[in-house]
Amino acid sequence: MIKLADIAEQAGVSESTASRALANSPRISAVKRELIQRIALEAGYTVNQVARNLRVQSTKTLGLVIPEITNPFFPRLVQLIADSAIGAGYRLQLHLSGVSQESEGDCLAALREQRVDGVILVTSENGLVAREALSQMVAFGVPAVLLGWVSGEPPVDMVFGNDATGGYLVAKHFTDLGHRRVAILGAVPHRGPFDRLVGFRKGLMETPGVTEIVVPARTNEEVRLGIDHLLGLDKPPTAIFAYQDSLAAMACRCLRQSCVSIPEEISVVGFDNLELGTYLCPQLTTVDLSMEQMASCAVETLLGRLKTPSFRGGPNQIVIPPQLFVRESTSRPRSTQSIKKTPCEGASHCACD
Repeated sequence: MIKLADIAEQAGVSESTASRALANSPRISAVKRELIQRIALEAGYTVNQVARNLRVQSTKTLGLVIPEITNPFFPRLVQLIADSAIGAGYRLQLHLSGVSQESEGDCLAALREQRVDGVILVTSENGLVAREALSQMVAFGVPAVLLGWVSGEPPVDMVFGNDATGGYLVAKHFTDLGHRRVAILGAVPHRGPFDRLVGFRKGLMETPGVTEIVVPARTNEEVRLGIDHLLGLDKPPTAIFAYQDSLAAMACRCLRQSCVSIPEEISVVGFDNLELGTYLCPQLTTVDLSMEQMASCAVETLLGRLKTPSFRGGPNQIVIPPQLFVRESTSRPRSTQSIKKTPCEGASHCACD
């Protein structure tokens, strides 16, 4: 079976350029477009407009691919996208690509076979895994929108939050309060220049004398071990920035079970502004990226491509600005030299956990 990579190699161009040429993008010169389209036709590769004419009429169905549903971020996102799609008269078909996005290509292939009108693909730590499958789907005439930043030049629109600005706001909040020993709990940076840790570290660098402690953690057990490590230091941090609200909630539970007072002894900030943050005691300070705006923008962008099939504009990048929600889990620091990990009797049954 001929692949987009084969077409690109024969034409001496990149896959993204070949994909744009097959979609008649004006960003590609007429001479190069004609060359690439001729190679594709001679090889039996389906060109965008030809394939689109062969498709049946609209199924009024949009495909949605997300990595997982165990992270509370994704169920809320699914509901918001579904609400926007249903409000526009479309059904939503959900596929899970896996925590590591290992099934991303299979999901796209299945949605293409099921003749959905368009696809929203939510990326995660591994970026865009099925780049070839996405390019083929777009060349076949199925528009797509990526929800989340990825590297390179994907042949589709992207909608993503400016996480770096959000991280920067957290860092300035900590340093303005007087925190100088700060821990980072969570994933390694994976959103390029827009990653929340990139902005967070930039904000810390603007204040002299700040010490940063990095604790990789994704699971409950890794968070527990990470908090144990932090509390066992000669000088524990006075503030913790968790990569996600779910990790922040786990950290708060571990701190409370060790009789560490939040925020008096350690301040905690999360990211995503999930509803669970308001259920914690104290309520969680966090960054909001307006998930509602991202969901509606992704659906509207996709429907715009569907309603104007003759539109030849290149892929767009739509960046959503963040907002810091300051609640009860942060305050000015006090000395943490005396903090020791000593489990509280009955702490695991605390109503605030």
